[in-house]
Amino acid sequence: FDSIFKMKIKPIQILEESLANKIAAGEVIQRPEAVVKELIENSLDSGATKISIIIKQAGKESIQIIDNGSGIPNKEVATAFTRHATSKISKLEDLSNILTFGFRGEALASIASVSQVEMLTRTSDEDIASKIVIHGSKIIEQSKVSGESGTSITVNNLFYNTPARRQFFKSNTTEFKHIYDVIERAALSNPEIAFQ
Repeated sequence: FDSIFKMKIKPIQILEESLANKIAAGEVIQRPEAVVKELIENSLDSGATKISIIIKQAGKESIQIIDNGSGIPNKEVATAFTRHATSKISKLEDLSNILTFGFRGEALASIASVSQVEMLTRTSDEDIASKIVIHGSKIIEQSKVSGESGTSITVNNLFYNTPARRQFFKSNTTEFKHIYDVIERAALSNPEIAFQ
């Protein structure tokens, strides 16, 4: 204890945004199953009737969720990856009437801060899809591409920039079981939606 008290007291300061994002990500995203849960909930909120989930190395290497939901308008794609960005609430009273998932607007920002994300999305009233590539919260590419309406989001190399967190991953079998349980719960509670 003496060594703790002899440490030099450092001044209080505001954390750099990228560091704050990584810390926040640890609260929302602890393992691959959390990514799958958050992305499936986004698909459900978008009105999707079909959701495909592709997992590589129990989500440690890659997680891809493809849906036929409403998509994200081009002008809102980058904003969707900003902390506290949400379409669910805009005023205090809205907190009493939340009927959807993910109203805090933390999931996409948290996922993007600790992985390499690529998203393609198109609304039904847009002629062309939007593509965005983000590595560790930094936008690498943003472009217009051809694509179906709905959203496809791929999360690669989870915690590639915070390797200490990867040490807490369990075996592929264990991690995949957690993912499977998340998908099973979502499928059983939404029998009208096709899960693949």
